[in-house]
Amino acid sequence: MRTLDTNVVVRLLIGDNPQQTPIAERAFLEAIASGGVYLPDVVLAEVAWVLRGYELLERLVRTRGVVVDDIDAVIDALEHFRQGGDLADQLILARAARAGALPVLSFGQRFSRWEGVEWMTSRRFLVSCGLFLG
Repeated sequence: MRTLDTNVVVRLLIGDNPQQTPIAERAFLEAIASGGVYLPDVVLAEVAWVLRGYELLERLVRTRGVVVDDIDAVIDALEHFRQGGDLADQLILARAARAGALPVLSFGQRFSRWEGVEWMTSRRFLVSCGLFLG
């Protein structure tokens, strides 16, 4: 099994570099043939950030021979990403849910709109920590 870096995956998916794209395609096919391609969460999050989309990424993680840490968590994260979430945040939330480690505490107000995430500057959080004085 081999791991592909973000720049290789981006070249593979969008084919925007005439010199690097065929090399990326060959590396992908050789890795699949020799045991598979491993895509860590960080690579998935970076690819999502670069491409600003999920369709190609979802197709990639569902490709035979492509391995991710927890396909169910990744698919859940991709679904939330499609609905407007940040993929890195959604991967954190999915992993935390699978580990039974909710809520995720965050200073991110936008992230806190998701169930299972608690905004650390909300009044409720501050009261529960004994930090709210008003």
